[in-house]
Amino acid sequence: EYCSLVWSPWHQNEINKLERIQNFFTSKIYGLDQLDYHQRLKKLNLYSLERRRERYLIINAWQQIEGLTENVLGLKARRLGRSRRIESAKIPIGINGKRIKERDRTLIHNSTARKSERLFNVLPQSIRNITKTTTETFKRHLDKWLSSIPDTPKIDGYGANVAAETNSIFHQTRYC
Repeated sequence: EYCSLVWSPWHQNEINKLERIQNFFTSKIYGLDQLDYHQRLKKLNLYSLERRRERYLIINAWQQIEGLTENVLGLKARRLGRSRRIESAKIPIGINGKRIKERDRTLIHNSTARKSERLFNVLPQSIRNITKTTTETFKRHLDKWLSSIPDTPKIDGYGANVAAETNSIFHQTRYC
């Protein structure tokens, strides 16, 4: 997960390829071979690989705005009323009079900084506002909340009946 700051796929087919690895290995566990992937994750108390990467991005974003780690992503938090959020810089349409290609705007949108920002800002206010505490305390609050968010990757027919567009925390929170 710690490498998700450097590389974290955003194309669904790449996310699915990675998820299939954990799906395959958990299916080889004696006694769990008859369960589907979602059931195995619950039984083993595991997050999907996508959920683990997103969880790490949230934790790292919190550490950066708290000053516990170097703010390499340049994240800036601000308060909107009683709620703390990570401020978003606008994705430019053009630079020096030249229009930025849509492909490049998509890359910016899916960059680590932008993903971290979106994931942090979807957290409940009570978690976003946690400050001046240890990372372990933040993780406990985050994990308690994440336990209420479905972790149902849509790979190889799993998740066909899941309402959310993807398994991303960003999409799953809309259906909780």
